[in-house]
Amino acid sequence: MIRILTCIQDGHDLRLVFLAALTALIGSLISARLFRMVPQERGRRGAWFIVQSSVIGGATIWTTHFVAMLGFDPGVPHGYDAELTLLSLLVAMVGVLVGQTMIRASNGSLLAEAGGAVMGASIVGMHFLGMSSVQMAGIFEWDADLVAASAIAGPTLGALTANRLARPVTRFCWSGGAGFFVLAICVTHFTAMGALAVSPTGAAPPEGADLVPDSLLAMMVVAVTALILLVGASSFLIDEAGRQEHGERLTYAAFHDPLTGLPNRASLRNSLDRLLRADAALEAGIAVIVLDLDRFKPINDVHGLDAGDHLLKTLSDRASARLQAGEILGRAGADEFIALKVGAARAEALAFARRLHDAMTGEVEWPDARLSVGASLGVAVAPEHGRSVEALLGRADLAMYRAKGAADEPILVYDARMDEASRGRSALTMELKAALENLELELFFQPQNDNATRRIVGFEALLRWRHPTRGLVSPDEFVPLAETTGLINEIGDWVLQEACQTAAHWPRGISIAVNVAPRQLARPDFAETVMDALLVSGLDAGRLELEITEASLIADQERARRVISALKRAGVRVAMDDYGTGYASLATLKAYPFDKIKIDRSFIQNLPDDRQGAAIVRSTLILGEALDIPVLAEGVETEAQLAFLRQAGCVSSQGWLFGRPADRVATEALIEAQTSADRRTAAAG
Repeated sequence: MIRILTCIQDGHDLRLVFLAALTALIGSLISARLFRMVPQERGRRGAWFIVQSSVIGGATIWTTHFVAMLGFDPGVPHGYDAELTLLSLLVAMVGVLVGQTMIRASNGSLLAEAGGAVMGASIVGMHFLGMSSVQMAGIFEWDADLVAASAIAGPTLGALTANRLARPVTRFCWSGGAGFFVLAICVTHFTAMGALAVSPTGAAPPEGADLVPDSLLAMMVVAVTALILLVGASSFLIDEAGRQEHGERLTYAAFHDPLTGLPNRASLRNSLDRLLRADAALEAGIAVIVLDLDRFKPINDVHGLDAGDHLLKTLSDRASARLQAGEILGRAGADEFIALKVGAARAEALAFARRLHDAMTGEVEWPDARLSVGASLGVAVAPEHGRSVEALLGRADLAMYRAKGAADEPILVYDARMDEASRGRSALTMELKAALENLELELFFQPQNDNATRRIVGFEALLRWRHPTRGLVSPDEFVPLAETTGLINEIGDWVLQEACQTAAHWPRGISIAVNVAPRQLARPDFAETVMDALLVSGLDAGRLELEITEASLIADQERARRVISALKRAGVRVAMDDYGTGYASLATLKAYPFDKIKIDRSFIQNLPDDRQGAAIVRSTLILGEALDIPVLAEGVETEAQLAFLRQAGCVSSQGWLFGRPADRVATEALIEAQTSADRRTAAAG
């Protein structure tokens, strides 16, 4: 170490030694930064960054060496062999290129450190090749120990360089890699120079056209240094331009819908917020329109997602082409759009909404089909209906949902009375959540009877809400609310568990039927939920019958098929509820392994006088017999209806003729009465 320090102090111009170290630092930082960008790029761009990094790294090794050599005074006249000098530059660049390529390909293996060792070896090779280019009137004498130390230091520090570059712990590890590379260059060079002693021979100074004097070497060093700075600066500018372009793409993607190219919800909210902050725009009036397509989902289900995307793109283009100055249209969701118009009172807002409605409801050509949808629009106007983004969007959305429920008017302007109804629904939703916790929900049971013997063969569980102040709340009022808010999952689980626990105490010949909502069937864990309810209650799986409507199946047919198959394998029976009210009942019966068909009450209520209803019932019974699926008729209220069903071959019925829905106590009394009658009959026989 003393010899190395003495060499630096006595044999070198310290100013050039400092410049050499500074060159190593700057070049290493640029090279490491370029290499750091390689994993972010693919293909040719990534390869180009490796080439740039290797050129900078090799040039840094070479420049550091020869800047230090310019400051080295051997005490005798000297020059440099041109070919060996240039060859040493090539060795440095190729060595760094090979090493960095190995690091990139390492994928976390020790190949990275091996690549770093190759870079370190190229520093050693470049140094001694560069020293062999020195021509002077003297003899080189080398200290073997220090030569060996320099040969070890280069690859070792190179491996540490690679370790930091290939295995970063923080985003600053690349600078640690650059630091180790600086040490690899400087330690290798000055350790090797410390191993050198020059003995003058007294011979004539070397001469020749191929020798490079110090002045020319200085010019070469300046040129290579300029190359380092030029490549570094250009790569930085290219990188910054790329980052800016990438940032612009990300910004565009963040605020635009990828399918239609329209502004998305975030962009529209920002635009509306800016307009509301502008006094002139607010005084002129700002229309906010929420548009939702009707009957869009069946297009995806029947014609496929590509057809749905084509429809959305075409309708968006049509509507965009009809926009006027001061109007903005954006896509807020799957089939929901939001439009803004500056300078619009109520009349102008309605005219804009009608223009959008006409554009969004025209037919769209598709192979072998003409696609069309409806549209429901809600309109809110600032400042009349609010001065905040949330208020205007919320009220336009509320008006849109009212328009969706209206039979004759697809466009509605917000009215304060809508808020009252909305608040009522919100209050009822909160009360329904509390009802589940406060045990206000209960099950009623309606009997299902054998048509030939009139015996009870099962019950259907029907949900009731015993409200503390309103009494019994109709399921027609709170079940749709539970389905739209997602509460149906929790409520459905409770119904399933309660029904199974109740039926487990009934005689084994009596089954329990439970309705399944579309949201429940769509859950991946629904089959497991059913199995848990059976396990906890002890009810035999064959006594549980799940009633499923076509609406539950159409949403995701493949998932529904998997869930139903899992339930069937466990022994649970599955019934098709409300048969005849869907549009694909025959296809559904063919696709799913149902155990029962339940004919909807709408076909039973006017029997036997309704000829069309009678024909539908008879055809359903024939179909059930052909498929070996028993049929149950819902809504049987008269003896005449029962007689018709018996004559037509229907095996079971459910309706007021046999009993209205009753609570648990009354249901158990009904079962006990039948059981007692059976005992008396058996005793008499």
